[in-house]
Amino acid sequence: MTDYRPASGSCARCRAALGTASLKRDGVWYCSPACAEGHPEPARTTAVPESRLYGVPRRFFRSRRPKELRGARSGA
Repeated sequence: MTDYRPASGSCARCRAALGTASLKRDGVWYCSPACAEGHPEPARTTAVPESRLYGVPRRFFRSRRPKELRGARSGA
């Protein structure tokens, strides 16, 4: 017996991405059994804010003077 899962797509109810917990009921894909029963799961939050996922090119930072490039001196 083969258990089929979608490779891509979104839930018919909450529009969340389909994954390994997806369920097909009456020809429609849902992200989880709870969503298929009409009880969508609470909103999923990411561990990292989306703004931190993308790097900022160096051209957006001010130029540094040569003394700043050397780094902090160890010991004091």
